[in-house]
Amino acid sequence: MIIRLVKRKTGIALVIVLIIIASLVVIATGFAFSMGVEARLVRNTRYNPDLDWLGRSGVELARFILSKRVPGEERMDALHQRWAGGPGRFAGPMSDGSIAELEPWEELALTNVQLGQGTFSIKITDQERKLNINSAPEPLLRYILEQHAEVAATDVDIYIDSLKDWMDPDENSGLNGAESDDYLGEPEPYYAKNGPLDHITELKMVMGFKDDPVAYEIFAKHFTAISGGLVNINTTTAEVLELLPGMDPIIAQDIIRFRSEQPYQSIGDINQVAPPEFTDGIREYLSTQSATFEVEVTAQVGKDPPRKYRSLLRRVSPQDIRILYFHSE
Repeated sequence: MIIRLVKRKTGIALVIVLIIIASLVVIATGFAFSMGVEARLVRNTRYNPDLDWLGRSGVELARFILSKRVPGEERMDALHQRWAGGPGRFAGPMSDGSIAELEPWEELALTNVQLGQGTFSIKITDQERKLNINSAPEPLLRYILEQHAEVAATDVDIYIDSLKDWMDPDENSGLNGAESDDYLGEPEPYYAKNGPLDHITELKMVMGFKDDPVAYEIFAKHFTAISGGLVNINTTTAEVLELLPGMDPIIAQDIIRFRSEQPYQSIGDINQVAPPEFTDGIREYLSTQSATFEVEVTAQVGKDPPRKYRSLLRRVSPQDIRILYFHSE
């Protein structure tokens, strides 16, 4: 009996010791994990200013590149140019025996730029490759809704009037439109914007568009909220051109194909691709230049994860390129 009692006490003691050891392991693991998190937070806090300055440096590089124009290309912006990531001008022997030399700015790298302890890369995209939802004329919107989004003619006024009400400064709804009183009755209520759209995704909140994924997808893909208003024929897509009244898909493809060999210096150059009867109806929507550019900057310090920054630039003139916004993602 005495021997059995001792064994039972020994077994209980062993279980208690194991429980204590397991508890200590859990505590130590949790402590190590929390210390690791704190160390990463300290490191990120330390590098945050460096990343931010790398992001801002990328924007300044973009502003500098956009301020430069190649001789003979002052009146156009095209995808072959350096700002768009294209090859730029040819450098080397010319057919006339002369040597084409690049300006120093034309040889600047836009990716993996070393600065201090970090690097950054920039990607510039013009907004004029898309239509502008804030300035698009009503006939164009109506045409796209009916012909491409296949909205019934009897329902198109709901989309048009609601978009007008969303952008106008008052709370007086149009005949088929919607204002705050209508949106406040939604399961998740909200007020009408009563101002221009800041981003195309706002259409998700506008009556008509918000319940029509097909129409929303077309507008979200091919429209922007901030641009000069006209579509740059040198940077746009065939899909955007096909949205324009009377544009034949084959001609749209031909227009895009032509510019790969010879970018358009003026809108009149499209007559080299198609007769005027096929293009006169779309000229009012087109340009050969861009004025609004989105800059994506990818910054990295050491082996830490990279951080992305976005900025929107407006080129008023080569000497006046304004920052409309700058933020990190």
